[in-house]
Amino acid sequence: MRLLKFYQTAVGKKVVVAVTGVVLFLFLIAHMAGNFKVFAGPGVIDEYALHLRTMLEPIFGWAGVLWIMRAVLLACVLAHIITVALLIRQNRKARPHKYHRHHLQASTLAARLMQVSGAVILVFIVLHILQFTTGTVQPAPVLFHEEGGHMMAEVYRNLHAAFSLWWVAALYIFVMACICVHLYHGGWSFLQTLGADNQDRNRCFRIWAIVLALGLFIGFSSVPFCFWTGMLPPPAADEVAHTPATSTEGH
Repeated sequence: MRLLKFYQTAVGKKVVVAVTGVVLFLFLIAHMAGNFKVFAGPGVIDEYALHLRTMLEPIFGWAGVLWIMRAVLLACVLAHIITVALLIRQNRKARPHKYHRHHLQASTLAARLMQVSGAVILVFIVLHILQFTTGTVQPAPVLFHEEGGHMMAEVYRNLHAAFSLWWVAALYIFVMACICVHLYHGGWSFLQTLGADNQDRNRCFRIWAIVLALGLFIGFSSVPFCFWTGMLPPPAADEVAHTPATSTEGH
């Protein structure tokens, strides 16, 4: 009951947005680290994908831990989106009448960018799952092979096939830019929620937020960019016997 009352306050909602944002940020770091395995070659990234599905398999079954992670991330995404929407509505109720003269301040622009980038990210998450997880959306054919009685997507091949298309690579890089804009302002807002912002420290905090955002942008964008430019070579034709799939669990 106390938690519910706290959540109903503006501060409580900001805390939920901040905490879920941190969880999603940590996921991005882990996801980017996993993506970097692609630079070690097809065998390494495919082995990593298999490890994610066989982790603690005797206890949770095939891909059980992976689905638990997905459930936690989905809960965080939903809590983040719903709470942000509630905060926007609460702020509008607190100011039912618009100002006669409206000046587009930096804070207002940042807030608007957060809403736009958030919407872009949400659409991207859905498309990303449909492309690399379920294989429903296929700009390039999704390939898989059998692994221990389960269908296993060929991660390197699928990434190479998708990001060899310039518009797919460009779309992913654009979305990464939106994510980093969102992350920059979100990181700054997180510090404000904690009450850590201070005139003496604000410059360092802004630099910290910029470095994190740019680091993630460069890290994530490097994969589609390197595939598109040919810096990452195509997989050997005879490396794995593969079959086109209409639906499979992939990257």
